[in-house]
Amino acid sequence: MDTKQKKILLISGGVLTTGAVITTVLLIRRRNRRKRGQFPPQRGSNFLTTNTNQLPPNFQNWNGGNTYLSNAPRAIRNNNPGNLVYTKIEWKGKLPRHQNNDRRFEMFIAPVYGVRAMIKDLIHDIKKGKNTVPLLIEEYSPRFENNTDLYIDTVCKDINVSKRAKLLPTKNTLRLLILSMTRVETGGNYVSPQLFEQAYSLI
Repeated sequence: MDTKQKKILLISGGVLTTGAVITTVLLIRRRNRRKRGQFPPQRGSNFLTTNTNQLPPNFQNWNGGNTYLSNAPRAIRNNNPGNLVYTKIEWKGKLPRHQNNDRRFEMFIAPVYGVRAMIKDLIHDIKKGKNTVPLLIEEYSPRFENNTDLYIDTVCKDINVSKRAKLLPTKNTLRLLILSMTRVETGGNYVSPQLFEQAYSLI
C-alpha cells in the first residue's frame, strides 16, 4: 500500500468514527430528554433495560400486582418515580443488583419505597445547602443531560415559589416537591397525596 492509499484509508476511518460518535451522542441526548419529561413517555419502551432477572415473589407493581409493568413509563415499572440513579446507598425496599431489571436506575420492591427514597434524598440535598428550587433541581437533574431550566420553571410554578425562595424540608414542602417532580419524571400524576403520606410515615 503506497502513501496515497494510506492517507485515503486514514481519512475514511476518521470520517466513519466521527459519524458514529455524533450519532451516539444524539441518541443519548434524545433518550435523556425523554426520560426527564421533555418528550411524552413512550409506553412500551424498554430502552436500556434487560428485564431478564428474577423478581422477588413479594414484588409489588404500581397496580398492586407482582409482575413487571413493561408497558409503563420506566420510572413506574421500576417503582422509582423520582428516577434515582443506581448507587450503593442501601435504601429501604431497594432491590439488590442481581434482581434489578434496569442497568442505570434503582428498582424498589414497591412504589411506597421508591417515594420514600426520593423524600430522603430531597431532605439530604436541602439540608446540605441545595435549598432553592434551582439549586435543588440542578443537583437532581444536571444540565449536561437535561433541560434543567424547564424543570426549574415547572416546579416553581407547581409549588408557587420564586427561584430565590429558601426551602425548608418540612412535610408540606416535601409533598409539593414530590408531586411536582414526579410529574416531570414520569409524565403523569402517578404519586398521590395518599401514597406520599404512606411513604412519609416510613421516614
